[in-house]
Amino acid sequence: MSDPVIVIARARVMPEARERFLTAAHECIAVTRREHGCLAYDVHESATEPHFFVFLQSWEHREHVDRHFEQPHYRSFLSVAGACVMEPPVIEVIEPRSVDRL
Repeated sequence: MSDPVIVIARARVMPEARERFLTAAHECIAVTRREHGCLAYDVHESATEPHFFVFLQSWEHREHVDRHFEQPHYRSFLSVAGACVMEPPVIEVIEPRSVDRL
């Protein structure tokens, strides 16, 4: 197995849109976890900054990430999320040269 590709996405959500955002995120995550190549996919809310969310994803290969970005459930989530965020989200795709598992 090659080193996984890591995706980190950050979003600041309007307080009044929090539940709508989380409902859409949970639906997207449930489907995404069944995608080929998805090793892990979750969302966390900051303990120090309410309404600030971080998505952490791990994929077997970059092509799995690219395929995910084209999926209807992901595009649907982006549509909902776009109406819920205070500013454009930041999405980073990280291709580490090595990952040490402890």
